Amino acid sequence: MTKLKTLKDAVSAAKTSILENLDQSAEHTGDVNPYGDKTLLLDVMAENEIISVLQSSDIDFAILSEEKGFIKTDKKPEYLALVDPIDGSANLKRGIPLVSVGIAIVPYMDVMTSDDAEISIIDSVFTDETYIAIKGKGVTRNGKKVKVSEPIELENAIISYDTKRTFDASFVESSVRTIKAVHDTRRTASNLLDLCWTASGFLDAMVDMRNMLPIIHLCGTHMVFEAGGYVINPQGKRFSTSLDPDVMMNFVAASNEQLAKQILSVYQGKSF
Repeated sequence: MTKLKTLKDAVSAAKTSILENLDQSAEHTGDVNPYGDKTLLLDVMAENEIISVLQSSDIDFAILSEEKGFIKTDKKPEYLALVDPIDGSANLKRGIPLVSVGIAIVPYMDVMTSDDAEISIIDSVFTDETYIAIKGKGVTRNGKKVKVSEPIELENAIISYDTKRTFDASFVESSVRTIKAVHDTRRTASNLLDLCWTASGFLDAMVDMRNMLPIIHLCGTHMVFEAGGYVINPQGKRFSTSLDPDVMMNFVAASNEQLAKQILSVYQGKSF
């Protein structure tokens, strides 16, 4: 079985589990995951389906997942799979049909970074969008090639901006500056889906500077890079990070480097 087929099967199994158990979408397990979030029953069920498919394949995967954390194999793995079984859990709990499943795989090495992502799949459970990024080969949406939007003036840009965090004066000021500088905002509350929409040109950028997004969301930034976009960190450098389980992602992902840096400059209160 090929790597891509294995990942497709894993995502499909998770999606089926979600759709067949929607009556339990608000049920909690009573546990808290490694990232401090209360665990939904469907998160665990979807994650178990993904893990089962990966572990039953003829490829040796180590797995970093949202609910179970790091799962090693008995022998040296061939790949590390970064798994977000349900991105948009709060949407799912409330019946809002904006929920995604995401997986990225990286060749297993002693030192691995986000630049090593080889294949990523993100499936939008209720809108029937499946995005696939393959290193060096671009991104497809439902089998058709997509790319980021054409360059646009900052004042005309439509972006996703994540505000879910404990507010303080600095973050409020940065957020207001950023939102005022662009034409408008859109947010699905599934960051993986917003990153896919940035990769496919529906949005011009996606901003997450909260220091709250775990590295399991790597598949989203991988989509933007492979679709021809650019992702920068808070220092204004090309986004690249280790795959340590404790890493939180902070970035501006945009259709091009100039727009990403303009958004970051506005966020930080600097001129550009």
